[in-house]
Amino acid sequence: MSTTLAHAGLPSGVTRFDLLRLFEQVARPGFGLSSTAVVLVRHYVLKTMDADYLNGRICAVWTQACRFAEALGLTPRSINSAERELESAGFIIRNAGINGGRAGDRQEGIITWAAGINLAPLIGRYVELKGKAEALDLQARAISQCRAEIRQLGQRIRDAHDDALRHRAESILPAGRTARIPSITRLTAIREALSAMLDAIASAPAEPSRALKTSDAPEENCAPNIQDKNSSRRCSATADPIDRVSPAAAVSVATEGYQGLVAALGGPTWPNLIEASYRSCGRLGIAQGTWGRACQQFGRERAALCVLLIDRNVELPGDHRYKARSPSRCLSGMMRNERSQGFNLTGLFRAGQHDQDLAEREGRKAPAVELHLSAEDTGNGALGLFTNTLLTRLGVQFEGGAA
Repeated sequence: MSTTLAHAGLPSGVTRFDLLRLFEQVARPGFGLSSTAVVLVRHYVLKTMDADYLNGRICAVWTQACRFAEALGLTPRSINSAERELESAGFIIRNAGINGGRAGDRQEGIITWAAGINLAPLIGRYVELKGKAEALDLQARAISQCRAEIRQLGQRIRDAHDDALRHRAESILPAGRTARIPSITRLTAIREALSAMLDAIASAPAEPSRALKTSDAPEENCAPNIQDKNSSRRCSATADPIDRVSPAAAVSVATEGYQGLVAALGGPTWPNLIEASYRSCGRLGIAQGTWGRACQQFGRERAALCVLLIDRNVELPGDHRYKARSPSRCLSGMMRNERSQGFNLTGLFRAGQHDQDLAEREGRKAPAVELHLSAEDTGNGALGLFTNTLLTRLGVQFEGGAA
């Protein structure tokens, strides 16, 4: 049976590839379609022409299912199953001829008739698909915000140093992880339950306030496990206090690209610096696991400062002696050196800011600093960022010498 099913066309300015991208975005999360069905629709769209999506035209393909199967590396049965799935979901019409035969005719670039797969339903649902995509985006934003609030509540529970409160929190959210909870309803219930627990201690005498070290950075890399005050994490007695460095001071010594990223996130705050460093890890080739371990060892703020420094050093000229050629190994080296004897990271930032301000007032460029890491840690170069005089003044030097 052939057909002349026409359609009303796509909105002005919308192309067939815009329609395809929108469909691929919402097909699985919004309609539960299989990956085979999504791939098949892409193949359909690629076999059509732009003119087929104009008002009053026929948009169809009549290639046999066995040919589709051969092109996609699938079986004809898989193709037939995916086509039934798409027809049931209301995205195509199957109107093949006798014994499933498919045929059609295109004259001067315009389909005059076709017996096969008609895409008129898909084209007609463009507005619906767009609405579904917007709804999914709002849901994703709500989930992200709810997870951030849960992380902040978890931090407040840890700061309370109350074992009973901690055990109750762990019963609500084991290990403090929300990454594997996709339901906004479930996340909201967890948030409300943790918030109610904190209300129970609101009337208790308040301890001296201090800044909460929280972040909106994705927790997949450093899950906020709710733990007691006797954490097994190593805390050095000589660790440098993070509150001695302001976010604005840290950003002032960053690269222009890093500064632009922080500005796009809303300005220099610790959560924004942590998020900027997390995003920079992907660009620098620092694995998520390495970033997570740095967060666990240093704390998120100090880990963010380490990435900021590495990012700056990566942009040194290619023949520069202290160019960081392996950012991931640089961060790993920082962790190893900190475990062995520690280093004054925040002091370095304060002195670096001072020297940079002085250089700007004098109209000169601040020279580079040589922080000694081993060649194994840096990957063909030591980490250098500010001035050699900082090392003398701060006494910051790692064993192993420059590579």
